[in-house]
Amino acid sequence: MDDDAHSQVMAKLNGEKNTHACPECGDNTFCDIAAGKETCWCFEVEEREITETYDVCLCRRCLEKKPIV
Repeated sequence: MDDDAHSQVMAKLNGEKNTHACPECGDNTFCDIAAGKETCWCFEVEEREITETYDVCLCRRCLEKKPIV
């Protein structure tokens, strides 16, 4: 990964580049689909048990707190 690609990833992870606020904690988060891509980073994460229904994605921290299916 070159420096520019690394900077882009880090901006997404630390909330500098975001598409919405997490519906659980309110922190800024990034969704690749909301940004116009066909897939999202969360497709690569182990499936989690989410009982609530949201219009937007959870942030990484809230998603990792959910139990694995």
